[in-house]
Amino acid sequence: MQTVVIIDDHEITRAGLAARLTGFYQITGEAGSMDKAKALFKNLSKWPDLIILDIELGNDWGLDLIGELKKIKTAKQKIPPVLVYSVYDDYAHINAALRAGVKSYVCKSQSVQELLYAMDGAITGKGSFNSELVHRLASVSDLMLGLTKREREIFNMVQREFDNQKIANVLNVSVRTIENNLGIIYDKTGVKNREELEKL
Repeated sequence: MQTVVIIDDHEITRAGLAARLTGFYQITGEAGSMDKAKALFKNLSKWPDLIILDIELGNDWGLDLIGELKKIKTAKQKIPPVLVYSVYDDYAHINAALRAGVKSYVCKSQSVQELLYAMDGAITGKGSFNSELVHRLASVSDLMLGLTKREREIFNMVQREFDNQKIANVLNVSVRTIENNLGIIYDKTGVKNREELEKL
């Protein structure tokens, strides 16, 4: 039976996933934080066939685990394919997962059957992204073509729910500059406000 490790900061989610996957996969480990996930993989004698990963682990960015595994693994170990299991279905999170090398992306609102299909796709190397997510990614990608590099950075941070002050701090500019940039982004993308931009 193929093996799976579940990394999610919600204990109920981990328990629910383990119960649903019983009979289909063997759960060989679970963790609720980045530190616990790193410790888990350091101690596993055999790494799993698949990692189910929440994109946000408390205050940590779940996708950073992929880079951490590259540091931990031995010459004989291979980083397993990663399936992101997340509440987020927006462009910024999906695109970030793709850039990190994630093989499949499943929203927590999708069915167990869709999850199992995506897990199989990730393990076999085919990958699996819900058709609605792919359509959204493509449509927003078209909008992004009209944005400058700085505007794309701001757009991605808005979709990660950064407020204007936090964006300004990251980019080392004034809040007023961010407000002006957002006005331009609204015009280019055809949205009326920040709430609509977050939903793209």
